[in-house]
Amino acid sequence: MDAIERDDDDVEVVETTYANVAEFVEQFLLPTYRRNPAKHRWDPRWWEYQEVAMRLEALWRSFEYLRLEGPTGMAVFFRDYLDPTMRELTSENGPFWRLDKLGDERTVPDSWPSVSPPAGMF
Repeated sequence: MDAIERDDDDVEVVETTYANVAEFVEQFLLPTYRRNPAKHRWDPRWWEYQEVAMRLEALWRSFEYLRLEGPTGMAVFFRDYLDPTMRELTSENGPFWRLDKLGDERTVPDSWPSVSPPAGMF
């Protein structure tokens, strides 16, 4: 179960359809979202990519919220959340860009380097 906080500090407990993001991906996302594998990339070990895991967690939470939002909630979910997220993740320049299209070779891309900002800047 997941809790949704309200503005008045009351907590309404809402039971989620899927217990976690992995269950959401395996039971809803992958059976539902099917695309041409020659044009879209997907790694079965999606959870090894921090960006992918975070985006799919957000997608799952959006699903759990919008499924309760009346007759158009799921249409909003598909239009505003599912389609843009999956286009970004599975595109040629998405997180799986180094994944061999045949699936024989896979390499999780390295993180980009960073220099810490000066102390007190933020």
